[in-house]
Formats: sequence, C-alpha cells, structure tokens
Amino acid sequence: MKALRAGMSLTVMTALLISAAARPAKRPPPVKGKVALTPEAAAKEAAERIAHIRLSGQVMSSPPDFSLLLGPSTAMTLRDWLQRLAKARNDDRVCAVALEVDGVGMGWGQAQELADALKRLNAVKPVYAHITSGGALSYLVGSAARELTMEPAGNLSITGLSAELTFYKGTLDWLGIRPQMMQIGRYKGAAEPFTRTGPSEELKGEHNRLLDDLYAQLCGQIARQRRLTVPHVEQAIDNGPHDGRGAMKYKLVDRLVGKGDWGDHVRQKVAGRKKKPVEWAANYAKKAVKQLDFSNPFAVFSMLMGGRPKTEIREPTIAIIHADGMIFSGSSGASLFGTRIVGARTMMKCFDQVARDDRIKAVILRIDSPGGSALGSELIYQAARKCAKKKPVIASISGLGASGGYYIALGAQKIIADPAAITGSIGVAGGKFATTGLMNKLGITTHAITRGRNAGMRLSRPWDDREQAVIRKLIQRVYNTFTSRVAESRGKRVKDVAAVAQGRIFTARQAVGNGLIDEIGGIREALLAAQAAAKIKSSYLLTLPKPKTLADMLYGGGSSSALPALAGEGQLLRQLGASSPLLPLAAHKRAGIGYLICLGRLMESETVLTALPYHVSIQP
Repeated sequence: MKALRAGMSLTVMTALLISAAARPAKRPPPVKGKVALTPEAAAKEAAERIAHIRLSGQVMSSPPDFSLLLGPSTAMTLRDWLQRLAKARNDDRVCAVALEVDGVGMGWGQAQELADALKRLNAVKPVYAHITSGGALSYLVGSAARELTMEPAGNLSITGLSAELTFYKGTLDWLGIRPQMMQIGRYKGAAEPFTRTGPSEELKGEHNRLLDDLYAQLCGQIARQRRLTVPHVEQAIDNGPHDGRGAMKYKLVDRLVGKGDWGDHVRQKVAGRKKKPVEWAANYAKKAVKQLDFSNPFAVFSMLMGGRPKTEIREPTIAIIHADGMIFSGSSGASLFGTRIVGARTMMKCFDQVARDDRIKAVILRIDSPGGSALGSELIYQAARKCAKKKPVIASISGLGASGGYYIALGAQKIIADPAAITGSIGVAGGKFATTGLMNKLGITTHAITRGRNAGMRLSRPWDDREQAVIRKLIQRVYNTFTSRVAESRGKRVKDVAAVAQGRIFTARQAVGNGLIDEIGGIREALLAAQAAAKIKSSYLLTLPKPKTLADMLYGGGSSSALPALAGEGQLLRQLGASSPLLPLAAHKRAGIGYLICLGRLMESETVLTALPYHVSIQP
C-alpha cells in the first residue's frame, strides 16, 4: 500500500503509461493456506472479462484541490484514465474492452493521448466503443476503437473548427477606461483585445495558420482511425452535423445500437469470438473515492481537516511537476471560475525538493499554461534550469505552452508536445488601464500627492510620454532576456530566433519543424524520454504539487495566496465577471472572462507580462 500511495509499482507504472508490447506473466499460483474456492467461485474467478469503462466528466490535467462545496474530488485526471486503459491492456483476465464515451469534457491534446492509448490497447485486445452524442473530441477518442457504435437517435456534432477572439474596446469606451498597452513583437497582439473591435491582419494570419494545421490534424486522424480518405472525411464534416443515419452514410460509425442493447451486443461479439461465456466487469478499475458520512460529524471533521497520507518516495522515482494555468509569482491555487494559477513560489519548492532527493532520477515538467508574470516565468525557468544540472528535466506541453508557458519549458533539456498543443508566442506585453474616465463618470475625483519622479506611474491617470518611454524600455529588456533564453536553450535547433519570435504562435507540429520543440508526443513519450535520460527502464511516479487539503487552505497555502489583492479596475472587472448574465455562457466563454480577470489582476501588481494577451478558444 505504501508503494501505491507513492505513485505506482514498477510493473504497474510501466503498464499504465509505456504499455510494453510483451504481455505480462501469468498470475502467480494461490498462496498456501488460502481458503479454497467453490467450483462456482473458481469458475467465475477464472472467467475472462469484458472490461466496461465509462469515459465521462471533465478530464483534469492535474489533481484538483479540495472543494468546500464538493468535498474530496471525484474528478479523473488524464493519468487516471490512461491507468484504467493500460490496466485493462495488461490484465490477463480481460479479453475485450467496452468503452462508453458519454458527456466527456477534455482538451484536444488529452483527446489525442486517449486515442493513442486506445490504439495501443486495440493492438492487444479488441475495444468496442459506443457514443450517444458528442462533438469532435469525443468522436476522436471513440473512433480509435476497433468498432464504434452510436445511438440511433444521437447526434454527431462534427462541423469543423472555429476560433473566436473577444474584443473589449466597446465596453471599455463605454466605461471610460483607457487601456495603455505596449508590446514587443509584431504578432504579439497585446493591445488588440482592448484597443480594437476586430483583429489586425497579423493576428488573423496567426490564427489562420493555427486552424489550417489543426483542421488537417483532425481530418487526418479521423481518416487514419476509420480507414477513410481525408477528402471523404472533409466531405463528411462539411455535411455535418449528423444523426445516426448520416453517421452511417459517411462511414463515421460501424453500426447503430441503442444504449440499452449495447452491452448485449458487445457480449455477443466477444462470446462468438471466444466460443465461451464471458463476464461483464462494470466500471472496471474505477477510481475509489472515500465518501463523507454526514451522519457522523466527528468523521466528517476528521476527514476534512486531516492531512493527506504521507507519501513514501521509492527508488527509482520520476517526478511529474504540473504547471496548469496562468503564471503568478506567488503560490499556486485557483481563481474566479476555477481558473488554475501556477505560482512561482510553489514551483520553486517542487523543483528544490526533487533536486535534493537522490531517489528521484528525472523530472517531467507538464505544462498547460498561457504564461503570465514575466518575473514568475523567469523564476520557474531558473528553478527548472538549476534542477536540470543535477538530473534530467523533460518538458511536456499539453494543450498550451505559449509565452511564459514556453519560457518555463526552456529550462528543460528536451521539449515534447502534443500535436495540437499551441506553443511559441515569444514576446512581451505591458501596460495598465487608466480609470480616470470611469471615475469622472461616477462623480469621483482624486488629488495625488507624490514624492519621486516616477511615483505617479501607479496612479489611475494615463501615463505621459516620458512614463511610457520608461515602461517601453523595461519591456524591451524583458524581451531581450526572453529571446536570449531561447538562444541558450535551443542552440542550433532554432536557426533564427527573430523568425520564430515576435509573438508568433505555432501548433506543435509546426514548432517541431522550426526547432522550438524536439518531439511530438504526450505524457507517455515524455516518460520514456525521462527514463532513457536517467538510464532506467521503469520507475515509480510522484505527482507535484500535491492537491491542497482543507487544512492547507485554513492554515496557510490557500489558493488566494497566488493572487494580488483586488483594487481599482480589478474590482470592476471582477464585478463584471461575476455578474449573473455571465452564468448561462458556454464554458469556453466563462474561461475567457476568467482569463481576462486574471490578466487584469496580474497587471495591478506587475507592469511587464509574458502572457498571451487574449484567451485562445478554438472549438472543434
């Protein structure tokens, strides 16, 4: 049990993420002295099984913190799902897998990694997938199965890709708020969401390049998994969305089966192939979550306030350090709408811990971040670079590793990214929101008393020309540091830093061609690279930072410590973001507003940012 708490055993770890081609050895003989099973029980124990797995809910990048409203989390991380699939792959008693794709929320990189895991599983034993309704990402996972069935009355919403950029100039003009934004990088687009009502040609060009490659990835992967041609898939998408008959017409699914009949359908397929009865293992390897017993207040209090089980680190271990969310210089936590925060202070502690522990042989820096604080990005970069002098550090970008998110990846010896991950955005932005116009509208007047030539730069009034020149010089210095980090880390792999900088953004497939990353792949490939660099064949896994318990939040280390106190325009942005009209908005809309609020809060405390100045929302 101690080994399980630390992560996974050597054999289980290898099965979960590497999925070696060789089948595991037969189960050991019964231990002497064990109570003999009845013939019926022995037959059931020996029976082969169909492992039923229901892929649903939000796929998390890293374990979430304790929620006061929801209690201990039932959320499944990508690693949890990969573990279940690989366990089925290596379980001798499992002869087939029945995968139910039902209402799952995930990012593009996560869908690609799950599809890859299904293909590896399919090579050993058949996977029968069923989809009731869903979009492109759910379908991308299900279509990797040997057979994909669909609810006859369901709806397959594959209609292509769309990118929606949001611009706030009209709102800011109406409020009387004057944004003063500066940028280094022609393609950075820092001021555009606040100073324009539509994108510049440069910004449109960047997003058109992204969508071209992402659309090619979508059509190509569906074509490969369904054994279709790319033109056929493109035609199917152009004529979508599809009901069951349309999905059959375009060969997107193999047959139409009602959800109530699907289990029997799979049993018949497997029994006919095996020529003998098989057992249905419902919710195979489902994550067990301790439930709160609200009838016992002492048990509830003990569970809520008790610390997490002590982790025993075993040798050899590989640490996975998660960097999910916007980068701040404080502690990690969460913000409005559940936006995750990467705190430089927390990350530095994690890197220091793994650098000092000889049992930890290598580190995977798992990144899903648009950047944020220039200072925080530099601090995390330095911590990763320092650790990399003692042991291998592999950066693994999932979803987003742009601007500061790419900056911190430069501290690793090798960078691996999911094919659809967005990376680059090597540029710097800075500025503030001058709120005197808003205050005048509200009848508020101010009188400033200052000492020192530059003391007025933090006031609510706009900067004058001299002050803007001071800020621009500061931003240029940070940009020079950023590009020098690229040159130092990537060396000859990036032939011309200026050509890939200037705020330009790339998919991972594009970035591997210009040297910004080394390899296409997910967490499995990152683990293989870490083990190879450490010269080990298998390892335990340790996830950092550890999720916060309620005790952590009450006695220090709470999520609010990551964020500066709200003031001025930040208070206004929070009120706008928290107002009831926003509640019916789609998740990606709320995420965009949450991102804007975090950006505004960050700008209250730091003038220079290494962050994407807009929320990238590409909907498949």
